[in-house]
Amino acid sequence: MAWFGSLFQGLLLVLAGLVCSVLGAVTASESASAREAVFLSVAGWLALGFFGAMLALVSVSVAPLVELNMQRTEALAPIASSREDYGRFTLVRFESSELVAFAVPGRKPEIFLSCAVERSLTQAQLRSVIAHEYAHLRQRHWWALRIAQINAMCLGGLRPGRALQRATTILIELAADDAAARQTGAANLANALAVLGKASGDQSMHLRAERLTARRWPRAARRRLPNVLRTTVRT
Repeated sequence: MAWFGSLFQGLLLVLAGLVCSVLGAVTASESASAREAVFLSVAGWLALGFFGAMLALVSVSVAPLVELNMQRTEALAPIASSREDYGRFTLVRFESSELVAFAVPGRKPEIFLSCAVERSLTQAQLRSVIAHEYAHLRQRHWWALRIAQINAMCLGGLRPGRALQRATTILIELAADDAAARQTGAANLANALAVLGKASGDQSMHLRAERLTARRWPRAARRRLPNVLRTTVRT
């Protein structure tokens, strides 16, 4: 939070400085000599040009990230066994022996779920996994990850940039875990993570499962499962 806060504060200060420079140049040019007026005008426009170049750099940096998501989605589209529209998102089931579940943001958000995940989990565990992916979409986690990726690119691959990107990736997973645990039950999500971690060999899933069991969560009677998730699991 400190890093993101500093980043946004720095951007706001740069923008405020540019606006003040342009306004100062316009105001001063009225009472300054011709040479000073030209200098101030050129300085103001150069400042705006620099800011525009930075925006262009960010746009160019974001483009490969968006393209990567599109390629991943297009690669799975031909093997999709079903597409179910739930209003807030489309649940795409596809045939695969790999344990895969992920969310794709956009104008029409999608949650991709492999048949191997469905076969490996119980209905309650599967619903918790879908709730986890839905939390990524509902809380717009891709923005935090995208900002961290752009920050890393702007720093030229330096260690602080990579550290922020890695920390952001971990924290958005934990945030989605918390949301899903409150909605579907921490035990269900922890068991799902344990099963998926054992099958995939991903030790981080076991650590996330242990974290869920070490916290206190609302009782089952106080859980609030979003309506959009009530019918996502086939009976």
